[in-house]
Amino acid sequence: MVLITRIGRQLIGVPLLALLLSQAAQAQAYLLHDPDTFLQNRTTDPNKPIGEAVGEFVDIFPVMGQWTLLFEKDGAKRKVKCKDIWGFLYKGVLFRINDEGPIPVRLMTEGAVCYYENGFAHLRMVRDGLEVATYDVGNAAYLSKDLKGPIVPARFKVDDTRSVSSRFRTEYPMLEPLYRCIGEGEQMDPIRQCVVDFESGLLGDR
Repeated sequence: MVLITRIGRQLIGVPLLALLLSQAAQAQAYLLHDPDTFLQNRTTDPNKPIGEAVGEFVDIFPVMGQWTLLFEKDGAKRKVKCKDIWGFLYKGVLFRINDEGPIPVRLMTEGAVCYYENGFAHLRMVRDGLEVATYDVGNAAYLSKDLKGPIVPARFKVDDTRSVSSRFRTEYPMLEPLYRCIGEGEQMDPIRQCVVDFESGLLGDR
């Protein structure tokens, strides 16, 4: 599947508390072992170092069934299992670790809901300066209520009563217009537009 980065252009001028982190920031990556490390220290400056410096992101691959991040600092390489961290900053971009996998997902916007996209594709885009990347692990889009809350796939089937997405839907009924707009779709542009319209109030109480 293919992921593109047009959401940044779509959200320009939208009045919401959005966190659109710059890819132009420094290359250094920082491990975040818990959300409070990030939440208590973040500012509007994407270059601010927060967390444990681990150098440049090199790759992500499975090791003994565990998705593992590879970083390089001062010529030394270091492997970090996704399950052992809450997230990490890379070039000013926040990646959280989703329980599914566990795998990384990239935070795109933070408002009434946090919206994420596939971390495998976005890691390649951020690392290599690309606007297009493919992925074959995980879902295209994800949601959480806030940066401390669990992350669920942004897929909401009408008759679904068992999935984590269904339980999320039940727990946060105030987001119902967004769920209905997203539905079962996996096409990125419509999902992004649903998030933009919801945060700007265009979905109303449908």
